[in-house]
Amino acid sequence: MAARLAAAAPAPVHGVELVATLLAGMDRAVFEAAAVWLNGAPGARIESGGRLAAVSLAVENGRVVRIYATANPRKLTRLDEPAELVR
Repeated sequence: MAARLAAAAPAPVHGVELVATLLAGMDRAVFEAAAVWLNGAPGARIESGGRLAAVSLAVENGRVVRIYATANPRKLTRLDEPAELVR
């Protein structure tokens, strides 16, 4: 069975009020989360109802300045695997 694609915002969401409104409207189902490093940034692996998502934070001067989130199953296929870095 093919994984169902997740809905996405049509454009980046900017500003405290808009981000808070977007997050407040999300499904508040019970979920599990684990802190992880994603692309060198602090983040979380989130699972809810068998669906997986990832959120990473861009932090500058001790403040979160950007939040990157994806629930696209095609982009999360290696989320549980450590990446080998080679030069």
